[in-house]
Amino acid sequence: MKLLGAVALLPSLTAAGVIHSLSCPSLHDATRVSYDGYRVYRVATSAAPADLEEQLKWYHTIPLRGALEVAIPPEEIEGFESLGLDAELLNDDLGRDIAAEASSMSAFSSSTLTKRSCELPDLGWYDTYHAYDDHVRYWEDLQAAFPGNSELFDLGPSYEGRRIFGLRLWGDDDGDKNASKPVILWHATVHAREWISTMVIEYLTYQLIDGYKAGDGEVRSLLDYYDFYMVPFHNPDGFVYSQTTDRLWRKNRQPRAGTGCIGTDGNRNWDSQWDHPIPGGGGLSDPCSQTYHGEAPGDTPENAALSALSRKLAAAPGGGIRSLVDWHSYGQQILLPYGWSCEPADLPANLAAQQAVGDGYAAAINSTTGASYEVGPACDVLYYSTGSARDYHSSVSGAPFSWTVELRPQGASGGGFVLPPESIWPTVREHWEGIKYVLNAVR
Repeated sequence: MKLLGAVALLPSLTAAGVIHSLSCPSLHDATRVSYDGYRVYRVATSAAPADLEEQLKWYHTIPLRGALEVAIPPEEIEGFESLGLDAELLNDDLGRDIAAEASSMSAFSSSTLTKRSCELPDLGWYDTYHAYDDHVRYWEDLQAAFPGNSELFDLGPSYEGRRIFGLRLWGDDDGDKNASKPVILWHATVHAREWISTMVIEYLTYQLIDGYKAGDGEVRSLLDYYDFYMVPFHNPDGFVYSQTTDRLWRKNRQPRAGTGCIGTDGNRNWDSQWDHPIPGGGGLSDPCSQTYHGEAPGDTPENAALSALSRKLAAAPGGGIRSLVDWHSYGQQILLPYGWSCEPADLPANLAAQQAVGDGYAAAINSTTGASYEVGPACDVLYYSTGSARDYHSSVSGAPFSWTVELRPQGASGGGFVLPPESIWPTVREHWEGIKYVLNAVR
C-alpha cells in the first residue's frame, strides 16, 4: 500500500510528536511488553529520507536491501501512515502471532517425549519452541545419548551469570579427543529474538548423533573427518529476556555507564573492522541502537568467551577452523564475507570457491523444500556491517568458509522473528540436507 502524504514530513512530524519516540529500554524494565495491535510494514528506502533508519530507531526494525521492516505500536499507526512513505502492510497484529506461539509452547510437555538411557530425545521436540531451561536439558540429553563421542564444555558466564556452553562431537579417533582434525564451528542464538536458530543447530546436532549411532555411512564419514563444536546460546540472557519480558529483544543484557539503555549487539562486537566507517553505521556507537557495537571490540562477556574459543580452535593442529556458520534469522540468505566492504581488493581471495559452495547449499535447500536462499557477500546481498562473527572468523581466525546464514522467513509477511511453529520442521529439514552438502564440499 502507498501511504498518503509527503515523505518530507518525516522530520517535522517526528519533532512534533506525531511519531513518538518509545522510551529507551532500561535495566529496570520488568513489565512484559505487549505487541497487541502492532502493525508491521515494509518501507521502500529508495525514495525515503536518508536518515529514515535513525528516525525509526526507537522502533523494532530490520534493514533489508532496498527496504526496512518496522513494527509500529497501535497508538502510532495514524502518525506513521501520515508520513507518505512507500510502505506495504505485512502484518496487522503482531501480538496475535506472539500469542499463538506462546500457546503452542504452553501445550508442550517435556514428559511426553520418552527417552531411555543412551537414547536420543523424541523428535516431537521440533513441533514447537521451548523455554531456556528445557533447551539446556535437551543438550544434556544429546550428550548423554552419545557419551563416548561427545562432551559438554563451559566457556564462561554471561553478563547475568548463565553458562555459555557448547557441545563437542567426534567420530573414530581411537579414543583420542585431541586428534588432528579440521574444525567445524557453529553458533546460534546470538540475537535473542531469533528462536529458529536455536532449533536448527539442535536438529543438525541431533542428526549427526543419530546418523552415527545408526551406522549412516555419510554421517560417519563426516564425524570421522571433522571435529565439531556447537555453541547453541551465544546470548542466553537475551534469549531468556525475549521469553519472559520482550519477545523482540535483540541484544545482550549488559548495561553501560551514562545511559539508561542496555545491551550490546553480539554480532557487531567481534574484533574485525569493528569501527570501520560504513554507510548507515551511525547507530554503532549509540547504546540505544539495536546495532550498538560496545565501547571496544570483545568487551561483552559473551564475545570474550566465544572469541577465546575461536582463538584456541584456530590454532588446532588439524588446520584450524575449516568452516564457521553463524545462524540467524530472518531473510533466507547465505551471507559470505565481508560486511564492511564490497571493494574487490577487500573481498576474500577464495570468494569464488565460497560462492560455489554457498550456491550448492542453496540448491540442496531448494530441492528439499522449494525454499529459495540468496547467496553472496553480506555487503552486497544484505547491507554493510562491521564486527560480525562471519568476518572475524574469515579474516582473523583464517576459516576459509565463514558465513552468516539467515533462516526463514524471507520477510515479516512470513512471520519475521515470530516464525510460526509449523515452519520449524521444513526449516530444520532443509538445513540438514544443505549442511551435509557443505560439509562434504569443504573437505
